[in-house]
Amino acid sequence: MSSTVYVRREVGSLVASDPTLAAYASAVGVMQSRAASDPTSWAFQAAIHGTLAANPLSGQNQCQHATWFFVSWHRMFVYYFERIVRAAVIESGGPTDWALPYWNYELGGPSAAIPAAFRSPTNAGQRNPLYVSQRANGINAGHALPPQVTSSVHALSRSVFIGAAEFGGGRTGVLFQHFQGPTGQLEATPHNAVHGTVGGTTGWMNDPDQAAQDPIFWLHHANIDRLWALWARHGHADPSEAQWTQQSFSFFDEHGQAVSITAAHVLDTVADLSYTYDQFVGSPPPPKPSSAAPAGVPPSRLAAQMSSSLQHEPELVGALSTPVELTGDTAQASIELDPRAAAAALQAHPESGAPRVLLEIQNIDAEEIPGTVYGVYVNLPPDATSQQQDAHHVGTLSFFGVKRAQDPRGDEQAHGLSLTYEITELVASERAAGEWNDSSLTLTFQPLRLIPPEGELPVVSEPDPPASIGSISVYYA
Repeated sequence: MSSTVYVRREVGSLVASDPTLAAYASAVGVMQSRAASDPTSWAFQAAIHGTLAANPLSGQNQCQHATWFFVSWHRMFVYYFERIVRAAVIESGGPTDWALPYWNYELGGPSAAIPAAFRSPTNAGQRNPLYVSQRANGINAGHALPPQVTSSVHALSRSVFIGAAEFGGGRTGVLFQHFQGPTGQLEATPHNAVHGTVGGTTGWMNDPDQAAQDPIFWLHHANIDRLWALWARHGHADPSEAQWTQQSFSFFDEHGQAVSITAAHVLDTVADLSYTYDQFVGSPPPPKPSSAAPAGVPPSRLAAQMSSSLQHEPELVGALSTPVELTGDTAQASIELDPRAAAAALQAHPESGAPRVLLEIQNIDAEEIPGTVYGVYVNLPPDATSQQQDAHHVGTLSFFGVKRAQDPRGDEQAHGLSLTYEITELVASERAAGEWNDSSLTLTFQPLRLIPPEGELPVVSEPDPPASIGSISVYYA
């Protein structure tokens, strides 16, 4: 590895005279000029993540989603891309210590809007390589992402890596099964939600087979990688199973040479990969986790998918099998719960006093990609205040990957998307306030709109293709 430790900096902190973005734009232009068959070209690098080409080249269509490999594969992908860009930057006379910046949209305000350098078709009279028109209405006008879309709070609060309701996703034994396994909380929000909001109905970012063509993709993924690094610095444990640590993935370096790497060799960004993030410079290294996450071998398939941390097998206590239609407006669904199951679950958890409560939304389907990202709320009061909305918000629902799930590659069967949310804390809060009803639960799906700059009107939303939710289930565990 290089003796230089490259520092990835927050894009909003870069002063006007900083060469980082100008060098990135120049390098993107150089890469775009290379033949699509060149592994160091813009087209080839984007196609490693996904491509609509009928005959993709070897090494393309490799991205990992809805799997516990999500964070490790994307770290590797962005790392080798960064090396290719740096080589092009240096070749053009740019800074030798160039590192990919990250977009921390969670800072809110102007930082939640796509950086200005990406919004204009031209720069100093020349084509701007960082601009693409294939983004949602309002994105290139500087409208900001809403905080529900950008928040990492829930993901970072998860202390366990493995599981659909946990940080990193559920175990998957098959590589390249697109959007079929359990989705981790970091992947759901902010990853998928930001993809969906930036891409909208027709933009590249909302389609995994086109997303990496947008130059903002890479700053988004640098931020997702930073959040994984931050989670580790909280003392949490990555998977220790050889199935995860020793899984090898292939990429191309700055010389166009094929390289392979495993998760075991990317866990420490400084020692293994020679890069860090500005917020970590000068801070002590993360503490070593005191122990690995609980292994647990739950007897049911559902328990195995949901989390290795579950101490009890999940018990179905309520379900809705009538499809819920989503058309771009607020929608609601009411789920009847079995109060006897609740009483039994409470008796079965004397050590904690209450079961974990898991909400599973399955068979999310759409013929075309909807551009709306929805906030998911449990028992949201009518005319809720912003404080009440925050208290009842349990996650987001986006459609990133919905078309690929319907048209999977290889011998995988077509399927809808699925998401799992842990709502234990909300249920406990409502119980304590005497507001929880063991007989029913109401879900609200509320569109999350872009926030216009002060004094400007909201953009006209793109016509949203309809989508449906096939089933909703509630479990006590």
